Amino acid sequence: MAWFFQPLPMTPLTQIPPPTEPRQALDFDCGVRAYPPTHPDGYWRLRWMEADRRRETTATSKDEVLAKVADVVERLAQGRPTDWAQAKGEALVAHYLDPTRRPARGRAWSLRHREEQQAYCSRFVTPVIADVELARLSRVHFARILAQAPTASVAAHLRRCCSAMVAAGLEEGHLLARQDVLRGVRWCPPAGQAPADDDTLGRFIDEADIPTASAVAALASAAGEHSGVWWRELQVLVVAYSGLRWGEMAALTADRVDASGRRIVVDRQVVETRHQLCLGPPKSRRRRTTMYPARTPTGAELAPMVERRLAEVGPDGLLFPSPRGHWPRRSNYRRNTFNPAATAAGWPRSPEGRWAWSFHSLRHVFATWALAQPGARIEDVSRLLGHSTVRVTQDLYISPDGDLYERFYRATA
Repeated sequence: MAWFFQPLPMTPLTQIPPPTEPRQALDFDCGVRAYPPTHPDGYWRLRWMEADRRRETTATSKDEVLAKVADVVERLAQGRPTDWAQAKGEALVAHYLDPTRRPARGRAWSLRHREEQQAYCSRFVTPVIADVELARLSRVHFARILAQAPTASVAAHLRRCCSAMVAAGLEEGHLLARQDVLRGVRWCPPAGQAPADDDTLGRFIDEADIPTASAVAALASAAGEHSGVWWRELQVLVVAYSGLRWGEMAALTADRVDASGRRIVVDRQVVETRHQLCLGPPKSRRRRTTMYPARTPTGAELAPMVERRLAEVGPDGLLFPSPRGHWPRRSNYRRNTFNPAATAAGWPRSPEGRWAWSFHSLRHVFATWALAQPGARIEDVSRLLGHSTVRVTQDLYISPDGDLYERFYRATA
């Protein structure tokens, strides 16, 4: 049997592909290694070890792989999970609002503050960044968040919310410091609204913002007459000449008042949210003791009025309850007592139709009255008011140039 061999076709040498060059991997810190693609349309591969497991991701270009390398190396160096680079903005918001998270200062939020932060996040923050990867968050996104604020006041609160959120993200590792997402982010007023004047951004309380002694007396008298309850007059006078805040006044019970020493212990306040009223520590958690005068500048006998009210309630009875005997709500008091009394007393209104003075303005009455007393020290008044520092009292009530010109005139005479 004969065998026949058919010769195989010969491939020209010019069509034989050159041998593939060995891929040269790029080594980075933390054991991160990048491999170039095996063919022109291939992908870069990035590999590293994390938690005793090999991790891997891909990139379409050298620039993209270098950006991913920077992110992975920084997270590994900080001991943060690299998976957070793919997490969305909603994860950052959830972490910021997590009730088990303690802020950097180690102090838990109050109920009112938590409700405010939830409202800001729901209205302004989440709609912008919920679906954005954390690694891609930038100043553009936070500029969009801030641009939604309708007023300068809302913008200031929203800016602080974003700043605290970014700080929480940096602390936990959701964000990286190199992202720098808040630098240069500013609020711009809506069209037709004048920008805030830098000269008026201070916290100083102008004299026009403080009711006069006669205006306070008129409001107190009108509150008692309109409500038909005599101690409504006392309520206004006590707030105006002891410096109590609304929540501190609402929580005031007889056992916190020392009538013989004309002292009031302030160690709690009523915290009002949209859904409930509850007791909480005073602002800044600063327990203090304040005082009230025996009589007001207009001659009202304040001390006997306090003694009369204490005799009407039990040791733990509320001095200024709601009509049903519970903690009062600010909105109900404003509608049922403050607004009618302010109208009857002839309190002025702003061009926008709002009251030029509010219930909180009564606290400013006490501050300025106390500072005007002979021998009064600003340190003492600051403690009576419960301010965190003397600087706060000075910034609020001491004009930067109050008697500057008079002192300079006398010194240079």
